[in-house]
Amino acid sequence: NNVINANPDNNTLVITDYTDNLLRMGKIIAALDGQTNSNMDVVPLRYTIATDIAAMVNRLMEQGATTPLVVLADSRTNMLIVRAPSEARESLAKSLIAKLDQPTALPGNVHVVYLKNANATQLALTLRAIISADTSAPAAAPPSASASSGASPSASPPAATASALPTGGAGGFIQADPATNTLIITASEPVYRNMRSIIDQLDARRAQVYIEALIVEVDASTFAEFGVQWAALGAAGAGGTSFSTAGDNLANQAAARMAPGGVPIPPSNGLTLGVLSKTIGLGALVHALQSDTKTNILSMPNLTTLDNEEAKIMVGENVPFITGQYTTMASAGAAGVNPFQTVERKDIGLTLKVKPQISQGGTVKMAIYQETSAISPIYNVAGLITTKRSIDTNVLVDDGQIIVLGGLIDDNLQDSEDKVPFLGDIPWLGTLFRYHNRTHGKTNLMVFLRPTVIRSNEQNSDVAVDRYDYIRNAEIDNWPAPSSQLPDMEAPQMPELRDGKLIGGALLQPAMKLTPTLSTTPE
Repeated sequence: NNVINANPDNNTLVITDYTDNLLRMGKIIAALDGQTNSNMDVVPLRYTIATDIAAMVNRLMEQGATTPLVVLADSRTNMLIVRAPSEARESLAKSLIAKLDQPTALPGNVHVVYLKNANATQLALTLRAIISADTSAPAAAPPSASASSGASPSASPPAATASALPTGGAGGFIQADPATNTLIITASEPVYRNMRSIIDQLDARRAQVYIEALIVEVDASTFAEFGVQWAALGAAGAGGTSFSTAGDNLANQAAARMAPGGVPIPPSNGLTLGVLSKTIGLGALVHALQSDTKTNILSMPNLTTLDNEEAKIMVGENVPFITGQYTTMASAGAAGVNPFQTVERKDIGLTLKVKPQISQGGTVKMAIYQETSAISPIYNVAGLITTKRSIDTNVLVDDGQIIVLGGLIDDNLQDSEDKVPFLGDIPWLGTLFRYHNRTHGKTNLMVFLRPTVIRSNEQNSDVAVDRYDYIRNAEIDNWPAPSSQLPDMEAPQMPELRDGKLIGGALLQPAMKLTPTLSTTPE
C-alpha cells in the first residue's frame, strides 16, 4: 500500500512506494503538471437555448485529447462558456455555435421539448400555473390600456380556455404528450426561453432512497403448574375434587371408565401419577408440569423509492373474515334454505409504508407506517382473533444513519390457585387440596430503520450488487447435497454478477444438474 502526502506549504507531494511504482507515478505527475494554455470566452445566444447547443457542441467536438474542448451552459443568461485548448479549436467552436444559433423555421414558434426525468403531464400543469400567475397583473388591466396599444380584441385568447396563457401582448400554449413524455410549447422566443430555463431545472434526475428496516421480536415465557386431585369411587357413582385449570382430572377418568364401553381419557402433558385403592375406593392424581418457550423473530424488509414518493411493501396473507350471515328460504317448489355469508378480506402479515423527503443537506424526513399482524391461536366463536403491532410516525435522520422508531418491552406475571375451602388452607396438609399454576411472559419488540440516499447510477449499482450477491449466496447454500440413492435434480441458478453486469447477458440461466458423488467406506 503506497502512501501519498500533500504538503500545501511548498506545493509538493511526498510519495512512499517501490522504485518501479515511483517512476511510473513520476511520469503521470509530469504529464498532469504541465502548463495549460486554454482559451476561454463567453458566447451569447439570440434564438436558441443554451443547454441544447452546449450538449450538441460537446458531442460534435469531443476528442481524446488531454485537454478537450468544454462548453458549459448558463441557463440564467442563456449564454455559453467555451474553454478550448487552442485558438483554432475555439474559433471552430464559435463558428459552429453561430451557425446553430438561427431562428426557428417552424411557423408560430412551436417547440417540442423531450423530458428526461420529469412527468410531462404534471410539469405542464406546473408551467401553466407559473405563467398564469406572472400574467395575472397585465390581464387585469382596463380595456383602454389594450386599446391604446393598438391590439385587436381577437388577438387575445379567450379567458375560458385553460391552456391559453396570455402574457400581455404575447400568448403561450403548453400541451403535454404522455405517450412520448414531451411538452409542446407555442410561445414567443422570450417566453419560451424563460419556460425552458424552468424546465431544465425541474427535469433534473431525482434522488432515490433505499430504506432498510429491522424488526426484532424476542419472546420468552415460562409456565409451571402443580396440583393434587382426589376421587372416591363406588358402585353407585364417583365424586372428588375437580379444578378447571387442571385439564383432564381424576373425576373425568372415573366417569369415563364407569360409562358403558368407556375408554380412559389420555392424560394431559406433564408428569401424572395416579393411585387407586380398591379396598377403600379412593384414588389420587398428582400432576406437575413446567414448560419454557422462547421465540426469536427477525424481519428485514427493504425497498427503494423516489424522493417524495410513497412506497409500500407487504409480505403476508390475504385472510377472509366473515362479516355477516344470512339465511333465506328456498324459492317456490324447492326444499330447504339458502345460507349466505358476506366476507371481507384483510392483509395479515408485515406491512411497511414509507414516504421520504430529502433535504438539501442530505437529511431525510420520512413519514413511516409499519404494521405487524398475525392470526392468534386462540379461537373465538365470533370469528378469528388477530394480533397487531403498528407504528405511525414522522422522523428526521441523516443519510446512512440508523434510527429506532419505537418498541415494546412487556413483562407479565400471572399466578392463579384453585383450592377446596377450609381443607386447602390447612398448613402443609392443604397442599393436597390445592391446584397452583404460574405463568411468566416477557416480550421485547424493537423497530429500527436506516435510509440511504442514492443520487447516481454508481450508488444504485452498489446497492443492487450487494443485495444480488446476498440472495445468490443464499440460493447456493440451499442447494441439496448430492446423493447416490436419489435421482439427479435440476437446481435453479442465478447468473453471476460482475461489475454490475450479468455474465452471459441473461437473467435466467439453464438449471444446474447435481451430479451424485459416490462415497466408499474403508473396511
